[in-house]
Amino acid sequence: MKKFFILALFVLGICNAPVFSMSQEIILTELYSIMPFDDPERDTLGGRPDPTRITASIDGDQLSIDVGADAPGYAEVIDPETGKVVAEEEFEGETTMSIPDEGNYEVYIYTESGSVMMGEFEVE
Repeated sequence: MKKFFILALFVLGICNAPVFSMSQEIILTELYSIMPFDDPERDTLGGRPDPTRITASIDGDQLSIDVGADAPGYAEVIDPETGKVVAEEEFEGETTMSIPDEGNYEVYIYTESGSVMMGEFEVE
């Protein structure tokens, strides 16, 4: 009887366990960048801008983008099959955008410094 009670508690615990969604990092590729020659901040990287300062991730239908503390940015999400812009936003620092439908998408992130980053993701 004691074993049955423990087994019942175990099964109830599994059935009532919350489902945690995990955000998935979007791999961004630098498409274009304008770099001033006299920027001492970028000299530490051999004259190239640091692309890791821009991040994007998808969690369900929520796309999160971070371009750095209070840096202005613009993002647009495009359905590559139709070429239709499904979401776009001007923001400072970071933003979260809702993607309306399931499917494969491309995100383009434009920064004030002249960088353009692109990544592909899927909404399930």
